[in-house]
Formats: sequence, structure tokens, C-alpha cells
Amino acid sequence: MEDVDLFCSEMVAPAAEDIELTARFFPELLSEAAQLGLQSLLFEADGSLDLARMALVHESTERIAAESAAVSLAVSVARLHTYLLARYAASEVCDRWLQPTLRAELFGAFAITEPHAGTDIRALTTVARRQGDHYVLDGQKCWIGLAPVCSYAIVLAKVDHRERDADTIALVVDMASDGAVGAPGPELAGFRGMPNGTLTFEACRVPVQNALACDGFGGMMDGLNMARIEAASYSVGLLRGAIREATGWANHREAFGKPIAALPSIQSKIGRMVTDYRAARELVLRAGETFALGNGGDQAVISMAKMFASDAARRHTDAALQIVAGAGMARNHPLQRMDRDAKVTQIFDGTSEIHETMLGRRVLREAANGLIGPSFFPDSNTAHEKTDNVR
Repeated sequence: MEDVDLFCSEMVAPAAEDIELTARFFPELLSEAAQLGLQSLLFEADGSLDLARMALVHESTERIAAESAAVSLAVSVARLHTYLLARYAASEVCDRWLQPTLRAELFGAFAITEPHAGTDIRALTTVARRQGDHYVLDGQKCWIGLAPVCSYAIVLAKVDHRERDADTIALVVDMASDGAVGAPGPELAGFRGMPNGTLTFEACRVPVQNALACDGFGGMMDGLNMARIEAASYSVGLLRGAIREATGWANHREAFGKPIAALPSIQSKIGRMVTDYRAARELVLRAGETFALGNGGDQAVISMAKMFASDAARRHTDAALQIVAGAGMARNHPLQRMDRDAKVTQIFDGTSEIHETMLGRRVLREAANGLIGPSFFPDSNTAHEKTDNVR
């Protein structure tokens, strides 16, 4: 992690304030990250996937997010796109897009959300209709990371019709195709500098071989599980940054003749911060372990990690602002950025509310059937065995 720490201290940290103030995209930083191999952490030298490196992925993501969550997100989405390509795309599609993405020479997009269909994926209206050796794609996606700059997009669509029970497909769409347009969306309050926007498809012809070799919904959910683990890692990084800012200020700032670090109220806040940081980190690492075992990971643990880490980040960036008090109200204070970024983590990749609802529904259903499963009360021997297998 020495190279990552150096990248964070010498390149990300000095650029973070300018990225925040200007909302400027930062391809040069992504190129530097690619040279360090950060986008390709899940790949062996021969190009094969190695999901056992999920813990390493978290370590790099957390460290970068502590300096700039936007840079961390931009690095991590390359792993998401290339994971889906490597696992599900035809060889000719993979050959075209995978390596340039890992080198940050071009960018992809992961497109599920629509103007009237977020969590309710069955409400999607984007449709792919088969015509000979092509699908004809029509629809619009919104709140899509890298949409204005992407060269290709992995798009979830219904097949043939828009009814809720329609089959689904995931298509790798060349954004240079006729009828495919990426455009900027509203300027965001958080994760500034990370391009976000809309993808529009009007009679866009996509070769049949560009369909991922999976049920569309299932394959995209596999990718979404990875994205949720990464989102939890950004949150842990924001907690790390908040602790750094709060403790540094508390030990420096004096009131009534002594540092405010001596005040029990400050000590209490810091104590809860570090406890939630450690709990969130352990949950994220466990979620990564389950993902490394294949089959998309343990959905319950992934939801727990994403929900707990993002809620804790939002709670404690706010607490850190309370500790630094008036100084934290400055527009360019790092905690201002962290606080807004933390709020975003509670919303994207499934809101905290949908995760707690899914978890509650599952445990109640299992309890009604007389058995709460291992996702909630894991058997210690089974847990140790799974961990040993990953290591």
C-alpha cells in the first residue's frame, strides 16, 4: 500500500480542493492510478479474474476516498465495468473494451436507473427488440456515472416489450453508434468532478454478440453487488478522513486554556467515530470475502455493509463538523466535501431505506419459517471455514 499512500498524498490530496470547487473531471489522475494497477487489482497478469483480491481493493478504495471520494469512485467503476466484461462478455467485445478501460484510455458506464425506475427495476421502460443479427435499443437512463464521457455503456433493458414480467438483457453499447447519446446531467452537490448524466438510445442498433451471457437482471445485480461493496468502502474512507480532521482539530484547538480534546463531549464523539469506523470496515471486508467466493456474494452481508457504512459516514462527518465548529463552515474545508459525499453514499446503489427493508423482510420471513439463516446468525465454524478458503 506504500505506492497507494504516495499516490494519495502527492497527487489526490493536492487536487481534491480544486476538483471540489471546479467540478473538473480528472482523467490525468485516473491515468496515474492505472499505471499503479489500481483499476486492474482484480486481474492476474494473464488477464484472468482473481476475486480473492477484494480485500486489497477495499484497502486502496478506502485510502483514496479519505482524500477524494470522487477520485475513488472513478477508479472503482473501471473495476466494475471490466469485471462484467471479463465474466460475461463475448471475447471480441471483451478484447475491444477491457484493456483500454484498465489503462484509463477510455471509460465505460453502468446503466440501470431511469427517470421513473430506480429501486423498482421492473418499472424499466428501456427495450431491446431483436431484428436479425442486431437488437434495436430504445430508452433513456439517468444518474449514470461517466455518462458524458463514456465510450461504451453496459445497459439493462427489457426484451421486446415493457411489461413488468418482460425478460431482461444486458447489452454492451458502443456510444459512437447512431442513436446513442451521452449528456451531462444536473450538477451534483456530492462527488463533484465525477461526470454524471443521461444516456439516450433511439433506434440504436446493437450487435447480438454484444449481449452479456447472463440473464440481464441477474448479471447487472452481480455487478451492483460489487458496486455496493465499493460504495461501503468509500464510506469507510470518508469515516477515516473525518476522524483525521476531527482529531487534528481537537488536539490543536484550545479553549479555556487547554485543547478541546480534553473535553468529555469531544472524547465521546471521537470514541463513537472510531468504533463505527472499525465496525464498518469489518463489515465491508466480510462482504468482500463473500463476493470472492462467487455467485455475487452474500446479499444480506453486502446490504448490511453498504447501509451501515454509509449511515455511519453521514453521521460522523456531521459530528466532525460539529467538532471543528466555525472553521468547518468555510466553503473549502475538507469536511464540507466529505459531508456532502457521505450523503450521496446513502442514496446511490440502493438507498439505506431499501437495504434495511430488504434485510428486515428476509429475517422476518425466515423467522416465520422457524429458522433465521446463516446471514444473520452465522455458525462460527462455517464462518471460519469460509474465511480460510478466501485466504
